[in-house]
Amino acid sequence: MLGSHVETLRRLARRGDVPAYKMGKDWRFSKQALHGWMETHHLRQRDRLVLVVDDERDVCRMFGLFLERDGYRVAVAADGKEAIEAAQREMPDVVLLDLVMPGMSGVEVLKRLHAMDRELPVIIVTGHPDSALLTEALRYPPMTLLQKPVDREVLLGTIRRVLHGARRED
Repeated sequence: MLGSHVETLRRLARRGDVPAYKMGKDWRFSKQALHGWMETHHLRQRDRLVLVVDDERDVCRMFGLFLERDGYRVAVAADGKEAIEAAQREMPDVVLLDLVMPGMSGVEVLKRLHAMDRELPVIIVTGHPDSALLTEALRYPPMTLLQKPVDREVLLGTIRRVLHGARRED
């Protein structure tokens, strides 16, 4: 719808930033009202915040460069504590999350992010796709998995699909 991820619209509705109303637990959007709103408040890619969480500084730097060149805003966290603090300051539109990190594991970060926003899309980027951590992480959807090393176009394409709602919508 309108090139925007449905959770982005829900988040904006909860804040009162888009024309919407609530029926029960579900947000309802008038297509005509949203189109009018979009004319003055277009949800551009550059408005999208991607949180990159990885203990490898080079990975954070590389992903940050890819994303910024493609027009995204980027926040970087080198560990779980920084990731949670960054999400508390401003909830990202999508998270790129490493699973294996010192201190707080990626699963613990995922669990805490999930408690903050159950619909926050997370892309697990790991060099350990067969680990027990991944099995545990699967309990916290919505998530997508990419195996390191990640090609630039695969990364950007996955982020676009996640943000534009190519995943299952409720």
